Amino acid sequence: MISVNSSEWLVFVAVLVSAFATFLTRAMPFYAVKNYKPSPWLSAIERHMGLMIMVILVFYALKDTKFSVFPYGLNEAVGVLSAVFIHLKFKNTLLSIVISTAIYMVMIRIF
Repeated sequence: MISVNSSEWLVFVAVLVSAFATFLTRAMPFYAVKNYKPSPWLSAIERHMGLMIMVILVFYALKDTKFSVFPYGLNEAVGVLSAVFIHLKFKNTLLSIVISTAIYMVMIRIF
């Protein structure tokens, strides 16, 4: 028979309580809004959320770009412009992210 002391039992109970609390925080929003009809404003945000996140990420990535030092932001500009061009041409987000990242990585190795 395996002996369980009180500290092991307390750890087990703490893990169970944590798991239950985590489950509740994940499941309750779905239960609370199961009959909720979203507003047109919220639907528009949902539709454009990916684009909004990408714009924020682009600005965050470009915030430390030094346009007064060689190569004058050329690597970043080519990376962003290639992502825009590829996305407009192929309408594939994953493809535009992967190819433009590869182009940027090659350029920072060259310059």
